[in-house]
Amino acid sequence: MKQKLLNIGYIFLGNICIAFALSTLILENNIIAGGVSGIGIVMNYYFGISISMSVALINIVLFLLGLIFLGKAFAMSTLISTFLFPMILDVFEKTTFIHHYLNDPLLACVIAGFLMGIGIGLILKTNASTGGIDILAILMNKKLNIPVHIVLNVIDLIVLILQFSFNDTTHVIYGIITVMITSLMLKRTLMAGTSLTQLLVMSDSYESIREMILHEHDAGVTLLAGEKGYTQESSQLILSILPYRKLPIIKEKILKIDAHAFIIVSHVDEVGGQGFTFAKR
Repeated sequence: MKQKLLNIGYIFLGNICIAFALSTLILENNIIAGGVSGIGIVMNYYFGISISMSVALINIVLFLLGLIFLGKAFAMSTLISTFLFPMILDVFEKTTFIHHYLNDPLLACVIAGFLMGIGIGLILKTNASTGGIDILAILMNKKLNIPVHIVLNVIDLIVLILQFSFNDTTHVIYGIITVMITSLMLKRTLMAGTSLTQLLVMSDSYESIREMILHEHDAGVTLLAGEKGYTQESSQLILSILPYRKLPIIKEKILKIDAHAFIIVSHVDEVGGQGFTFAKR
C-alpha cells in the first residue's frame, strides 16, 4: 500500500513538472515541442483551440485505442497521466502570477528540458506511462510491425515541420536543445538510486584487501582467477560493487595495504542479485 501511494505521488509530481515546463517555459518562449504537446501547440495556432483541450482530446482518443487494441493492463498504466496532465496544464495556464518570469529562451529551454526529463523519468519509474504518442507508436508496432522509434520520429518530424511555419530557425534549435536535455535527464532520473561503482583490484595482497572490504566496509567481494601477462604467474583479481560514498576510503586503504596495487574503477548503471535487489543473507 505504501509503495502504491508513493507511485501515485511520483506520477503526480512528474505530471506537475512536465505541465509547468510546458506552460510557463516552452509556450511563453515559443520553443518547439514534439509529441501530443506539440500537436496541441499547432492546433492552438491554426484553429484557436486551447492547448489543454487539444491535449486532453488527443490523449483520450489514444487511451481508448490502447484500451481496445493493447489490453486493460497497458491502458490502466496510462490512465492517471492521460487525464491528470491536461487538468494540471489547464491550471497552470490560468494561474497568471506564475507566468512571464523568464524571458530568456535559451535558459528557458535548458530549465524546461531538466523539468520534463525529471517528470517523465518519475512517471516511468513507477512502471506507468505518460500516454500520448507512445501509445500510437506501440500500437503501430504491434499491428503493422513498424519499429516504435520510426513512428515516434516521423510524428515528431511532422509536428516540427508544422511548427516551423510559425517559428524561426533559432526557436527550432531551442527545441532541439530541449529534446536533448530532456533525454539526458530522463536517463539520469531512471538511474537515480541504482547507479553504483565497480572496483577491480590486482594485487599480490589480495587476501588482506578482500578481508578489509568484506569486514570493515560490509561490501561484497568476488575473487576472479587471473594470470599476470608478463610473468604468467597465477593471481587473484578482486571485484567489488560499491556505493560511490564508500569508494574513496576503500581506495585509500587498498593503497596502504599495497602501494603498487592496480586499481580500475568504472560506473555501473544497475546491479541485481544478492545484497542489491535481494536482502543479504
